[in-house]
Amino acid sequence: MSLPNTSRTREQRERALAGVRRLFFLGAGGVHMWALAMLAKERGYDVVGADRAEGEYVGRLRAAGIPVFVGDRAAALSALRQADVLIYTLAISPEDPLYRAAAATGKTLFSRADFLGFLMDAAPTRICVAGCHGKSTTTALLCEMLWDAGREPTVLCGAKMRQFDSSLSLGGGELFVAEACEYRDSFLCLSPTLGVVLNVGHDHADYFPDLAAVKRSFVQFARQSEGILVNADDDAAMEATAEARGRRMTFGLSSAAMLRAEKIVFSGGTGRFSLTFEEKHVADVALQIPGRHNIYNALAAAGAALLCGLSPEEVRDGLALFRGAARRFEYKGRLCGARVFDDYAHHPDEITATLQTAREMVAAGGRLFAVFQPHTYTRTAALWGELCEALRLADRILLADIYAAREAPLPGVTSQHLAAAVGTCATYHAALPELATRLAEELAPNDLLLVMGAGDIDGIFREFSKKDFTL
Repeated sequence: MSLPNTSRTREQRERALAGVRRLFFLGAGGVHMWALAMLAKERGYDVVGADRAEGEYVGRLRAAGIPVFVGDRAAALSALRQADVLIYTLAISPEDPLYRAAAATGKTLFSRADFLGFLMDAAPTRICVAGCHGKSTTTALLCEMLWDAGREPTVLCGAKMRQFDSSLSLGGGELFVAEACEYRDSFLCLSPTLGVVLNVGHDHADYFPDLAAVKRSFVQFARQSEGILVNADDDAAMEATAEARGRRMTFGLSSAAMLRAEKIVFSGGTGRFSLTFEEKHVADVALQIPGRHNIYNALAAAGAALLCGLSPEEVRDGLALFRGAARRFEYKGRLCGARVFDDYAHHPDEITATLQTAREMVAAGGRLFAVFQPHTYTRTAALWGELCEALRLADRILLADIYAAREAPLPGVTSQHLAAAVGTCATYHAALPELATRLAEELAPNDLLLVMGAGDIDGIFREFSKKDFTL
């Protein structure tokens, strides 16, 4: 069981936080939570937090003067008693002692998304980037364009943005861009002036039983957005935004799209294209990020930037400068001579797009290797067949244990069984050192290796550092 969003209206949020000074962030070291804590401090709140483990963002919070308790429950409870409001991430268990203590004493509770909605409410322009895939890349890309054009947005991204070495950029108060997640209807806590819908598909099977349920959530997101920018080539996205209350602008590769990429040419995996809007040429674009899926992300970011008033030249230059977000087809080095990339892909659609892109980049005579860590038991069970089909796009698959996140195991849903279902190209490995050793034995210089997953699979790079690994 997961915690729910608190889902207040704007007026309810303002009343709940009127006169509040001290905030306690539970799960403060998360990629979104630390950013909210930093934003809260910047707005004058007294901020304190707790997390279950040390990490980069815990260290950054402490460096900014925000106390974060790890492993000291007594000190954390003492700090919590002095706080006015508890802000929590949905990754926290309902049985968490700090959450239970706050609820038992009647403290005001805010979910992460609800507090994000409160922070965004003050900005006249609020852009929320939604969709089942591509949110982080599109958010980071839009951030790059807006900052390069001198617009100084505040941006909260679900991945580290290379230009800031952070998932947060602190800008002025006029323009706020945020990655908007559909899980447990989190994005319905937001009130965008522009909602961007990249795609709609079935995911988060522990909450959405089917695609129809996901569509219903996106329908509501479109209804509460003042304007919508949507992928014209994604049928489910178009259906979900058909009743948008504001203007709907479309992007894509097909003739149905208002904003289009035409004359696409790929070289070394990256694309060049002509950007057109309503049959008029806007700019010639050259991307540095690989894959056809990133042309869609670039179109979405370009559309949002144009709606913010950027010139065609500013859009062109911003797109050309962007080098990607962390763990999104990120080049990491060479293992035994083979190029190694790290990617967050964990849904079959993402895996397919990533492996297809990688296939085009494999050197002559080389093979495509993939390390994959399935993410959650419910997603693995619900998308079993699609996962098998997607993984078979690689020549060789090495599977790590399923990353449980908030879930308990499901009978028969294991990486061992998944490897057997994928076929002879797949093997299961119980520990990262064993997996790294197997790769070092098999890889050759012309091969390409992808490390994929949304859990802690990137820890394998610590094992690679003990092998023939060069940056």
